Amino acid sequence: MIELLSEDIEFLKELYAQNSLDLYFFHEKYQLSPFQLARTIQKFEDNGLIVISGNQITLNEYGRNWIFGNRKYIFLRENVKYWKLIPENMKQPILGINELYIPNRKTLDKEIFKNIEDGK
Repeated sequence: MIELLSEDIEFLKELYAQNSLDLYFFHEKYQLSPFQLARTIQKFEDNGLIVISGNQITLNEYGRNWIFGNRKYIFLRENVKYWKLIPENMKQPILGINELYIPNRKTLDKEIFKNIEDGK
């Protein structure tokens, strides 16, 4: 069994449904980085599951059968999309419905205030 990351599983699901997709589709829909796409594509190309022609990725017959054989692991498992998780140091307390947002003045860009004064 190939070790599958969450982006690999999303990649396989989309290819299984569409059979052939443009490379940019995965970046646009899942916000995957070029590195994540390259790693995923290389993994499946090395294992003979996909064929690349220009910007098109096509699932070959072996790949379709492999996905079908591993369908329980691919389609039914709950995956954590780690690339969508917000780091703990970036999280803020949730504001109430009628609560006002008060920015921390120390973290604001001073250029904004200068532009406001200058009328820009």
